[in-house]
Amino acid sequence: MKLLSKASAVVVVLLASVPLALAISLLLVPFWKWVEEQSGMESYGHSGPAGWCYAVSYLGSVVILAAVAYRARQLSARRGVES
Repeated sequence: MKLLSKASAVVVVLLASVPLALAISLLLVPFWKWVEEQSGMESYGHSGPAGWCYAVSYLGSVVILAAVAYRARQLSARRGVES
């Protein structure tokens, strides 16, 4: 049962990261434009940020949400709450 709980937490983190990454990518448009100007690497086009920008935002979202979930599990284990 513990494995199922951990697997469901992983799925929740991965799925919750999708809309968060989309929002972060769109909020970072000025940053993506700056990256393109400074590096010459295509970061922002006529249809929005490049695919790699979304991927970077997604990976960042996964790391942040996984850290939050891990910390929440640690705190609940200290309190004796079974997750």
